[in-house]
Amino acid sequence: MHNIFLALAGFFGATGIILGSLASHALKYKLTVSQLALFQLGVQYQILHAIALLAIAIWLHYRHDTLIKLIGLCFCLGILFFSGTLYGVACFGLNSITAPIGGVSFILGWLLLIAVAMRRPKITPHNQP
Repeated sequence: MHNIFLALAGFFGATGIILGSLASHALKYKLTVSQLALFQLGVQYQILHAIALLAIAIWLHYRHDTLIKLIGLCFCLGILFFSGTLYGVACFGLNSITAPIGGVSFILGWLLLIAVAMRRPKITPHNQP
């Protein structure tokens, strides 16, 4: 599973850079200031969470945990629904009804990260005092 998240981190990172470049060069003359701001906000959240997804992939490589996988899934859904909706609203005037789903996914992912961090480690023969 960590390889999937690693590949998705690369994909979301690369497409975030491409979309940011597109906004800076081609779209700045076609969108209003508020539309461009929405688009750029989508890019910022996409790149930030691509980096977080990279960290999740590395973490999963060393610790197989269902909650960590769920964090990665939440970040992926957040990118798709939040950033994707902002791109659609900015460029095509689409309804922003799915943006809250993405926002909640991001928040849930970060809250799950806290839950994983606060759990007591399991005692195994490798980490006994």
